[in-house]
Amino acid sequence: MKIELPVYKTTLPVKNVVVEFTPLVVKQEKIIAAAKETGQPSDGYNTLLKILESNTNIDIKNLSETDLIHLMLELRKKSIGEKFKTGFSCPQTGQPVSLDVDCSQIALSGNTNSEKIEVDDYIIHIEIPSSFSDVASTIKSIENINEKIEFKNLTNEQKAEIVDSLPIKTRDAIKDAMRSLFHYEHVLVYESLGTKRKIKLSSAEDFFTLLFAM
Repeated sequence: MKIELPVYKTTLPVKNVVVEFTPLVVKQEKIIAAAKETGQPSDGYNTLLKILESNTNIDIKNLSETDLIHLMLELRKKSIGEKFKTGFSCPQTGQPVSLDVDCSQIALSGNTNSEKIEVDDYIIHIEIPSSFSDVASTIKSIENINEKIEFKNLTNEQKAEIVDSLPIKTRDAIKDAMRSLFHYEHVLVYESLGTKRKIKLSSAEDFFTLLFAM
């Protein structure tokens, strides 16, 4: 016998589509916790993605990192609550830290879905990436006076090879422009051994660690 779950809706900021989802249940919480305790560091995150896929009406494998984090935030709010206490060890001192977190304070940053960069002889169009740590995944096209390369036609290996062949100045210009794209980031401020310290969360796995510390 199962209880009928509520169905919630949220609008993805990048795709700008309405997604329906159901909250986590106790059994799913136990599965995520077990994966975190007995597997590799990424196993808990990958387990959440599989559960999220089953709890929504959208293919999350095709979501940008921004939309994925948004969905994780909404799942956390509706399943467990917006405010919670989290604990971790300070990366610098190893001392235990306890913090109060309010999900409502985690806001979307950036102001656009795409950007055009002109640096030296290159014109580069970028868009919301699948991962903000992967420069290649943000590039839509690169062109100069001789050619235009559409990245959608390339394999991941070919994309990485092109990025590795760019001048450092050009690569850095792309990274700078990525900050204007819609994204989530959140800074945890805490004190350890009498010193104020900060940890910046920016990737989907970072937010998983914060939001689902089960």
